Order: sequence, then structure tokens, then C-alpha cells
Amino acid sequence: MTNIEPFGSLLLVEEITQNERKTSSGLVLAGTAIDSDLKRGKVIAVGPGDYDASGNKHEIPLTAGDVVIYNENQATEVTDALNNKYHFINWRHLFGKEGAL
Repeated sequence: MTNIEPFGSLLLVEEITQNERKTSSGLVLAGTAIDSDLKRGKVIAVGPGDYDASGNKHEIPLTAGDVVIYNENQATEVTDALNNKYHFINWRHLFGKEGAL
């Protein structure tokens, strides 16, 4: 667990390394089966959302524990007090959410 909390439309995401990728049945996926340009990460924390120009609140459609697909160039790396690395990502920059097989 970390003491970092995202604001607004940001997510705090921990990258899932290739050797950690498993299917829901426990099969480990080979590194060659994974698109190297995109990253997968586990959502650690979700910001409260943001507001549009009219004052309407936009909730973030994700929860902690979701696995998301993102481009590392759209993320900002941050390190917590325990030297764990995470990424801040605006949820609108995600490519998608990975569901169970």
C-alpha cells in the first residue's frame, strides 16, 4: 500500500511486468504474446473525478484492482516513501480495461 493519493481525473497505477501477466486460470503469457508498445497496470487508487465547464461531475469508471492498458508516454512516474514506483495517468488517456478471460 502507498500513501500517494491521486486528485481529479488521475489514477495511480502500478505497472504489471511481463513475467507477472497471467490469465484468470493462472496460465503465464509469454513475453512475445504481449504488445511491447503498450503497458498494463493495476489501478491502485482512483481520483475523485473532475467537473466540466457547466459544473457537472464526471466520475471515473474504474476501481482499485482493475487492470488497465496504457501508453507509458502518457504517464508520469512517481516513487513513494518506500521506494515503490507508480504512474499517474489521466483515465481519459487509457486504451482500455482488461477483463477476465
